[in-house]
Amino acid sequence: MPQLNVQQLFEERRDKLQLTWIGGHNGASRAMGDDALNRPGVGLVGHMNLVHPILIQAIGESDLVYLSTQSPEARTESLKRLCTGETVSIFICDGADAPRYLIDACDEYNTPLFLSQKKTRVFVNLLRPYLQRELSEVTTKHGVFLDVLGFGIMITGNSQIGKSELALELISRGAGLVADDAVELFQIGPETIQGRCPTILRDFLEVRGIGVLNIKAIFGETAVRPRKTLRLIVHLERPTEEYFRGLDRLQTKSSTTTILGVEIPTVTLAVVAGRNLAVLVEAAVRHYILQTRGYDSTKDFLDRHEAAMREQIDSSAPIPAAARSLLGASALNGPADITPLFDESGIFRAYESEG
Repeated sequence: MPQLNVQQLFEERRDKLQLTWIGGHNGASRAMGDDALNRPGVGLVGHMNLVHPILIQAIGESDLVYLSTQSPEARTESLKRLCTGETVSIFICDGADAPRYLIDACDEYNTPLFLSQKKTRVFVNLLRPYLQRELSEVTTKHGVFLDVLGFGIMITGNSQIGKSELALELISRGAGLVADDAVELFQIGPETIQGRCPTILRDFLEVRGIGVLNIKAIFGETAVRPRKTLRLIVHLERPTEEYFRGLDRLQTKSSTTTILGVEIPTVTLAVVAGRNLAVLVEAAVRHYILQTRGYDSTKDFLDRHEAAMREQIDSSAPIPAAARSLLGASALNGPADITPLFDESGIFRAYESEG
């Protein structure tokens, strides 16, 4: 189960958030688990709130002014609420100085207290995605995770099907390696899955016949990525007769793979001698990009084909029964005395008069 303690948070975010640890050092072992993301009524990180519990409280200059104007008795009660309950740690932002009474209260209740030079709003926006990433449920999938044309692509398939070789070809064409063999996937949003590489495997790609390659050392710093959002899965498969028999060449709806409750678009590519899989993967990514922008080339092709058929129908004699079922007989009328001609792929080419 993912866990994050205060000591780890400080060490990993110290430079990013410009942190200084000034109080409550005995609370370094305080930790948050993955349940922190789903606890009803409990916030993960946010501005100071003395009513609703928040695990990480961010205090700004206005909050310090509010505390300073309270009477000693009211302030003592406020500090008790702030430092106890669900609070894991407190961060004073805006580059403000910590008042003595707040440091003493944090030492008394063993609540870690930090200073940050970041603005409160910026601090919260920077820390929230980090906490979601570290505390999210993690699942590991077998495959190769790459950055192709700026999109996170995971290549899957059976062992020895050529995933690593394909990844190496894509890297030589400008792609970036995220992870090979074991891909750690975690959810950072309702419909967003991100992937990373286990520390021990980072920068390495294993290619049969060559060995383990350090991609960063061979291709340079720009050939690797620390993490990437998963946008598309490319599954490699050795085709069989059953595969080709069930293949829909004009499918208008993409298949998906469910990971951590999120459906990821999936493309299946047949591994056949002579096919340039690297080009096919890049084409699949470009096709996906167009789909995200609202353009579907398959639908465009079918619409154009149907429009051409309707145009020919409108300018020709009566419509055959076969064409009625293909285009929708409710909109068509007339005797069936012509025959539609199709090619081997089942695509309409012309009409032939039965007379």
